[in-house]
Formats: sequence, structure tokens, C-alpha cells
Amino acid sequence: MNNYKILIVDDNPLVVKMHLHYLKRAGLDADTASNGKEAKVKIAEKVYDLVILDLMMPEVSGFDVLKTIRSNPKNNNTKVIVASALNDKEVVELCFQLGANYFVTSPVSYQSLMEKVKDALGIKGG
Repeated sequence: MNNYKILIVDDNPLVVKMHLHYLKRAGLDADTASNGKEAKVKIAEKVYDLVILDLMMPEVSGFDVLKTIRSNPKNNNTKVIVASALNDKEVVELCFQLGANYFVTSPVSYQSLMEKVKDALGIKGG
């Protein structure tokens, strides 16, 4: 399973650590970016299969990162899971309009996140 290229983008180091822990339990690994600016650099350097993306970050928001991902045709197959505490209807709809594939509300449960990760990557079963 380790052939998947995954990027976690969140300015909260505890959230990043939690996501990494969940992924490792499933036999997956990931790159990390602690802000939107760093994420844009990593996305320009590598094509990811999956990006787990926070919305509210300093300097460059998750919305801007999502726009960057979707503006480059090389990322057409990149799946995006937005994980955010901002979960009002308008925010969720905007995320999907900008090209998100999934939305999970923070704090994220292991089961909810991993269901989306496995679906996004086409991983079957437990």
C-alpha cells in the first residue's frame, strides 16, 4: 500500500501527528505541509494521489491550495479530503465547487477519515 503519494496540509502540528498516526495504522505514509504556502510548493514538485487539507491556515488558505490543485491538469486524478471545523453549508458547498472530493468535520474521527482515505485511494476492505 505504500506506493500512494499522500500530502497532509494543516497548521496544527497535533492534527498532522494524528493524521499521520491514522495513516500509519493503515500501512500508509504521507508528506506534510504546515501551511498553505508550503503545500503549494510541494504540490508543484510532486503529483499526489490524495491531499488531506485544512481550510483555515495563515498566509495561504486551504481554499487557495484547493484552487491551485485544481488549476493544474496534472492533478486531475488527485483526490482532496477537506478536514475542517468550518462546516456550515456554504463552506462545504464552496469546497465541492472548488473541486474537493470529500469533506469531514474536525475534530476528525479515525473511522470517518479512513473511510474517505480508502475510498479515495480505491483500497478495499479493512
